[in-house]
Amino acid sequence: MIQERPPAHAGSFYPDDPDSLSASIRSLLTEPGGDSPTDVDPEALRAFIVPHGDLRSSGPVAAPVYRLLRDRKKKPERVMIVAPLHDWPEYGLILPTFPSFRIPTGSLPVDRKAIQKLAFFSETVFSDEAHLLEHSIETQLPFLFEIWGSVPIIPLGYADLPSEALIHMIDPFLADPETVVLVSADFSRDFNLLQANRLDRDSIARINSGQSVDPLHVCGATAVNALGSFIRKGVLVPRLLRAANSAQSTGIEERTTGYASFGFSG
Repeated sequence: MIQERPPAHAGSFYPDDPDSLSASIRSLLTEPGGDSPTDVDPEALRAFIVPHGDLRSSGPVAAPVYRLLRDRKKKPERVMIVAPLHDWPEYGLILPTFPSFRIPTGSLPVDRKAIQKLAFFSETVFSDEAHLLEHSIETQLPFLFEIWGSVPIIPLGYADLPSEALIHMIDPFLADPETVVLVSADFSRDFNLLQANRLDRDSIARINSGQSVDPLHVCGATAVNALGSFIRKGVLVPRLLRAANSAQSTGIEERTTGYASFGFSG
C-alpha cells in the first residue's frame, strides 16, 4: 500500500510542532495592516503567484494570497499547485502516486480524478521520489490547511518543461471556478540587495505586462510565463499583492532571495 507523503521540511522551513505552526500561520494571516485589498474581489481571482521560501522570510509575502482565499464565500473543490522541482533532473510533468500529503497540522488528499486527467499528457511522468524532498509544494500546505482544512490538492511538479506545455495542462483547471491555481515561485536568488531589488522590479513589471520573465531571475519562471500567455490573451489580469526579500527578515544583504505574490482575476 502506498503511504502518504510525509513532511520533509517541518522544523526547517516551518515549525514542526502543530500548535506552533498553526499559531505562526494565524499570526501571518492576522498581522496588523494585513487586511485583504478592498478593491480585489476574492471570488474573481482565478490564479496566484505565491513564494515557496521558509515561513520566516517568505511567509509575510505569501499571507496576502491566503487572506484573499480565506475571504472566499466557500472553499474550492481542489487546489492545483504548479511548482518547480529543484533537484529533479528528468524532463516532464512530474506527478506523485501518494494518496495524500501530510504536514504537522494534518493531511491534504490528492485529487485522483485530476491526476488521471493529467496522466494523458505525453510529458507526464509519475515519481514519488521526485516529490519526496521537494519544498515548493509543501510550503503551501500549512497555509491551505489553516484556512480550509483537508482541501484536495493537485501537486503538479515540473522539471525542464517549456511553458507552452504547461499552458495546455493548466488551461482547463484555470477555466474551472471550483479550482484555485497556485503558481509556486521565488524571485531573485543569491544576488546582493541592490541587484535583487533591481531584478525583482524588472520581473514584477514583466509579469504585470504579460512579458516573459528570465529563468535566472525567477525560480518557477516556466509556470509564471505560462500565466503570462493568459495575460496577453486578456484571459487574466494581474495584481501585485506584496513584494519583499529575505534581507528584511534576516538582515543579510549579501545573498538575498526576492519574493512577490500576485493575484490574477479573470
